[in-house]
Amino acid sequence: MIHFAQAQYLLLILLIPFFFIGYALFRKGRNKKIAMLGNPGILAALMPERSRAKGWVSISFFAVAWFFFVIGLARPQMGAKLKENNRKGAEIMIALDVSNSMLAQDYYPNRLERAKLAISRLVDKLQGDRIGLIVFAGQSFVQLPITTDYVSAKIFLNTIGTESVPVQGTALGEAISTAIKSFSSEAQMQQENKAIILITDGENHEDDAVAAARNAAELGIKVFCVGVGSPEGKPIPYGENGDLMKDKDGNIVVTKLNEAVLEEVAAAGGGAYVRAGNAEFGLNPIIDELKQLQEQQFKSVVFEDFEEQYMYFFAIALFFLLLEFLVGSKRVGKRMFMILILLGMTFGSAYAQTDRKEVRKGNRYFKKGEYKEAEVEYRKALIKDSLSVAGNYNLANTLMQDEDAANAELIYAKVGDTISKMPVNVDWERGQVEVKKNDVAPDYYHNLGNSYLAQKKYQEAVDAYKNALRRNPGDSQTRENYIYAKKKLEGQQNQDQQQNQQNQDQQQNQDNQQNQQNQDQQQNQDQNNDNKQNDQNNDQKQDQKDQPQQQNGGSEPKITPQAAQQMLQAIQEKENQTQEKVKEEKAKLLKSKQKEKNW
Repeated sequence: MIHFAQAQYLLLILLIPFFFIGYALFRKGRNKKIAMLGNPGILAALMPERSRAKGWVSISFFAVAWFFFVIGLARPQMGAKLKENNRKGAEIMIALDVSNSMLAQDYYPNRLERAKLAISRLVDKLQGDRIGLIVFAGQSFVQLPITTDYVSAKIFLNTIGTESVPVQGTALGEAISTAIKSFSSEAQMQQENKAIILITDGENHEDDAVAAARNAAELGIKVFCVGVGSPEGKPIPYGENGDLMKDKDGNIVVTKLNEAVLEEVAAAGGGAYVRAGNAEFGLNPIIDELKQLQEQQFKSVVFEDFEEQYMYFFAIALFFLLLEFLVGSKRVGKRMFMILILLGMTFGSAYAQTDRKEVRKGNRYFKKGEYKEAEVEYRKALIKDSLSVAGNYNLANTLMQDEDAANAELIYAKVGDTISKMPVNVDWERGQVEVKKNDVAPDYYHNLGNSYLAQKKYQEAVDAYKNALRRNPGDSQTRENYIYAKKKLEGQQNQDQQQNQQNQDQQQNQDNQQNQQNQDQQQNQDQNNDNKQNDQNNDQKQDQKDQPQQQNGGSEPKITPQAAQQMLQAIQEKENQTQEKVKEEKAKLLKSKQKEKNW
C-alpha cells in the first residue's frame, strides 16, 4: 500500500486542466493576431509544414510530466504507517556492557559486536513485548526508553560503541539500578511482568551487583545474566595501531569471564545465568524464560521503516519533460530548465522536512504528556542530525519530565554554547530556526538550572538562574527558583562549614589524644629507663663489693651528654612518625576514590 508523507502537494494536480485551458486561450489569441495580418487560409498555404497538433502534444507531455512530478513531491512510500494500538506483553530492559573489555576477541569480530548481533536477533523474536536498552561501563545511561518500536531499537543498537559511555569500568550494580527505574509506570504497578537481561563479561569493578539484583527481585523483576567471554581470558586491542591495553604497571591486560559473579547476581535476581555461545549466544534459554512472564495490556506506538518511492516518479516526470522539449518551441527549453531547478529545490526542501519530522512528532507526544514516546522521536531526529539544536534541547526537556536530571544536564551542555550566542530564536514547534523578538536563552538557562537543582548542585543552579535573569529580568518563576537555590546553597555552605569544623575538632581531639599517648609512653619509657639504670647501679655496687678494691678506687656511672642527645632525637623522630601517620589517614579520608581500571 502506498502512503504519501506529504499528501497536501497532491492538490497541485488540479492545475492540469488549467494548462489546457490556458493553452487554448493562447492559441485563440494567436489566431486573432494572424487574422489581422491577412487571410488565414492563404497564410496556412504559405506554411505547409506547420503542425496544428504539435502544440497540443507538447502541452500534453508537460501535463503528464507535471502529474508525476506532483506525485513524487508528495513523497510516496511503501510500508506500514505510524499507528497506535493495544498490545499485550512483558517489559524487558537489556543492559549491555560497553566497557573496553568488550573489545576482546573471544568471539568474531569481538564481544561487543557479537552481543549487538544477538540483541538484534532477540528483537526479531519478540512479539508484543516492550523493550528498552541501557549501555553501561563505569556509569549507565538509557540508550532507548521502553518501547515496542523494534525498528528504532535496531537503529539505536547500531550506534552503540565503547565511546557511548565516557567513564570506563564496569558497574553492574548501577546498570541494574538504572534498569529498575526505566520500566514504564504501568509495569511498575504489576508483578512478575518485568525482566532485566545483563550482557557482560562480569568484571565488576565498582559496586555491589548482588545487592542491586536482590532489590530488583523484591520489586518483582527477574534478572538474567549472559556471560560474554572465556574463563582463560583474552587481551584487549586498543588504539588504531592494534596495540594491546596495559595496566598502570605496564602489564598487558587479560580480561576474563567472571562466571561466579554473574551466577550469584542471577541467583539473587531470581533469574538464570547462561554463557554466551558462538551459535545462538545463549539467548534461547532466556527467551524461553521470558515467555513465562505475565503479560500486561498497554498502548503502543509502532513505527516501521518506509521505502521512499519519490525518485521513480521524478524520473518519469523528467522523461516527459525531455519529450516536451523535443516537440516544443525554443522557449520550452528555458521553461524546462526552470522546472528542473524548481524540482531540485523542492526535493531538497522535502529532504530537509524529513530531518525535522521526528522533532515535530516528539513535540506532539510531549504535549500529550507521553514523554517516553517523545524521547524516542527526539533520539530518532538526533540520529539523522546529532547537532540539531531543537532535537537536543527538546530531548533534555523530556528527560527532565522523566526525572532524569543527570542525563538532561549532559544534553543541555551540548547546545549551551550555541543558544547563548544565538542572535535569533528557535521555533521548537517546527524544529527550525527563525527570527523572533524573544530570546530562547532565558528558557534554556532556566531549564538548565532546574536540572542542577534536581541534582542538588546548588552553586551551578544559582549561576544558571542568574544567566536567565540577565536576559529576562521579569521572569518571576526564574526569580523564585533562584531565591530557593540560593537558600539551599547557603544552607549547604553552612553545613559544609559545620562539617569542616567538626572534622577539625575531631582531628584536634585525635592529635591531643595522640600527644597524650606519646607523653604517657615517654613517661613510661623514662620510668623504665630510671628503673633499669637503678638496677644497673645496684648491680655495679654489688660487683664492686664482691670484687677486690682497685688501687685508685671506683666512681658511679653517669649518662654522657652525647647519649642524652641521641635519646632526645629518638623521641622526636617517633613523634614525627606518629604525626605523619595521622596526616596520611586524614588525607585518605579527604581524597576521592581513584579508579585504577579502565576496562
